[in-house]
Amino acid sequence: MAVSTTLQLMTEHGLDVKKGWFDMASLDFSASLDSSVTDDVPRGRVVYVNSAGNFVPGISNTGVAIFLLNGSSDADVSNPGTTAAGNFMHQAVAPTGKLSGLVATGGYEIASTEFITSDTVGGVTTTRAYAPGELLTADTTGLLTNKKVADINTAVAQYTDPVVGVVSSGAGANHNGIQSLSFWSVYLPGAA
Repeated sequence: MAVSTTLQLMTEHGLDVKKGWFDMASLDFSASLDSSVTDDVPRGRVVYVNSAGNFVPGISNTGVAIFLLNGSSDADVSNPGTTAAGNFMHQAVAPTGKLSGLVATGGYEIASTEFITSDTVGGVTTTRAYAPGELLTADTTGLLTNKKVADINTAVAQYTDPVVGVVSSGAGANHNGIQSLSFWSVYLPGAA
């Protein structure tokens, strides 16, 4: 796994659970990022568990979606203790290399910064709209989308595409002024 040397504000990528978390019945899951993943995977992205028991960004047809509460470069996951220049910064008490996230089968309303915000077709960029009630899936990097990954002109179809959520109030600025998408977590497997 690559370690990011680019600093980010902790509010730039995130997952805010608006309703339904945290109580004794809440469902979460922890695992390491699969060694085949070489890019950073920020908090708020969608992952699934592969056959080795590790997280992989995106969604599979039958793998339950998980919304990351922490990212691969967060200090509680991966902390080398030094900056890219080799200067000591701090060492976390116990960086385990494991990420954790909310399982899409839980009763949550979530706001994630990790969604496709625009489309570029023929050199023209347009803002992607997210209407309440639309189904959501994830692309191969774990970004939420209301369109088929292979065809941005076609909406996600239940029981054909894997579904990870349903848009609640849509896209807008969150409490940190960062664009986020509000949705209810739902898991429907895609066609086998």
